Amino acid sequence: MGKKFLRILLKVLAGLLSILLIAAVGFLLILAQPKADETEKAEPQPLLAASPAVNISRETDLYSLVEGFPAPVLCFMSGSGMSFVSGTAADAALQGGFGRVATLYWQTADGEPMILRSIYPASALSLLESGYHFSTVHGPVLFGMDSVRMENEDTVRVHAATDNGLYEVTVPKALAPKLSSLCRSLQLFSVKGSRPD
Repeated sequence: MGKKFLRILLKVLAGLLSILLIAAVGFLLILAQPKADETEKAEPQPLLAASPAVNISRETDLYSLVEGFPAPVLCFMSGSGMSFVSGTAADAALQGGFGRVATLYWQTADGEPMILRSIYPASALSLLESGYHFSTVHGPVLFGMDSVRMENEDTVRVHAATDNGLYEVTVPKALAPKLSSLCRSLQLFSVKGSRPD
């Protein structure tokens, strides 16, 4: 009878020890979990006062368009094989002020048009052109981020946002199979503090 009592006592003690270990592990996991409230939220980008539009027709004038834009501007890298057609930067009305949109028109070596848009502020999704629907195909990576791919009857558009701006690439559907490789030649161009003599 003493041995039976000892076995029951050991089983009870083993069960209590298991419960204590599980509680300790759970407590440690709760302590180790990062708190979402501790991450700092980015301040919203300020809206702009009205400013004159900038229109350019030569790639060499790109500096004057980029210099006055409040965020880096999406454009093709030198040596990409793309031909510059024209560009504009103009105000876009937003509630409480203005955003700004830079639109650059390019052509492939085969004469296919491509439109690159840089939008400030980055949160101004309302400035994306309407009439597009989500695509079942994933968008290419832009600046290390997945892009959102959308389509309409004639064109494919991808867009992605950084901390500084919202960026959009629009191509005819004929270029859709080459979209990923074309996007590898894109860069965000800023000239702040780097004006050549």
